[in-house]
Amino acid sequence: MRWVGLDLHKRYITACALDEGGQIVAEHRRLPPDVDALVAWCRGLGDAVTVAMEATLYWAWLHDQLSAAGIAAVAAHPYQVKRIWQARCKTDPIDARKLAELLRTNLPPVIWVPDAAVRARRKLLRGRAYLVRVRTQLKNRIHGQLTAENCRTTVTDLYGRAGRAWLATVALSPAARVQVDLLLELVDALDARIHGLDDRVKRLVQGDPVAQQLQTWPGIGTFGAALLLAEIGTIHRFHSAHELAAYAGLTPSTQSSGDKTRHGGVGRAGSPWLKWLLIEMVQSLKLAPGPVGQQYQKLVRSKGKAKATVAAARKLCC
Repeated sequence: MRWVGLDLHKRYITACALDEGGQIVAEHRRLPPDVDALVAWCRGLGDAVTVAMEATLYWAWLHDQLSAAGIAAVAAHPYQVKRIWQARCKTDPIDARKLAELLRTNLPPVIWVPDAAVRARRKLLRGRAYLVRVRTQLKNRIHGQLTAENCRTTVTDLYGRAGRAWLATVALSPAARVQVDLLLELVDALDARIHGLDDRVKRLVQGDPVAQQLQTWPGIGTFGAALLLAEIGTIHRFHSAHELAAYAGLTPSTQSSGDKTRHGGVGRAGSPWLKWLLIEMVQSLKLAPGPVGQQYQKLVRSKGKAKATVAAARKLCC
């Protein structure tokens, strides 16, 4: 058996192969990022090969290509690999051998690799969410231009029919008018793209009974249900609600030594998209009757709005 560690870079791949005793049997520091060359190098090792790589850059594409070629491949969590194995001297060959050694000793922090269909849904839904964020930034810049000119409106929706009519006639300086008109053109272009993606999302969840059931919850619409399913993937891979909350990044850190135990914040670990989605859902639930709202009201005075919102999002997740 041969254990291979791959250190991925944009222009090359560093590979290291170990035998069952942990001795280096082959090493290549500048393999081209071409699957044919990598497969040929792996098959030249003779014995059965298992490959490990960190989940960075083009890892998903390489994982699929190696699996299709009949080579066993696993992806490791980059941050956890760093925590397990820290070295004062860090080079590409050392990183490749580190992955191979972790794989040989059955210690790599392997991540769950979603299938191609789930990854395609994630790209669609994350792309739509990104465009919505960009559109919000553009709208905020328009509000900033109006505030700088001391222009105030009484319309509820600045980008509805009445708001657009007001924007077309409001007195602005020539420089501000150019900026506002340009930003409005970009907003209109993004609106068209987002509406097109919305049609695809509706078709995606139309025949999914789980997505239909999720939409019965207040605060969960078509997009929220689709993104929730795509980010979680297979729910059966989680053995408990606590594991799902940890995957969403909603579990506080704990440091316990002797008789002292300290709980910290949730930090930046976990799935950022799932965490963002759950917190957005909580915004419409935290003031409504129900277990999520009760959790928020219980903590808001002692912990503050931010921490209470995160705790309510964890309650919703569980």
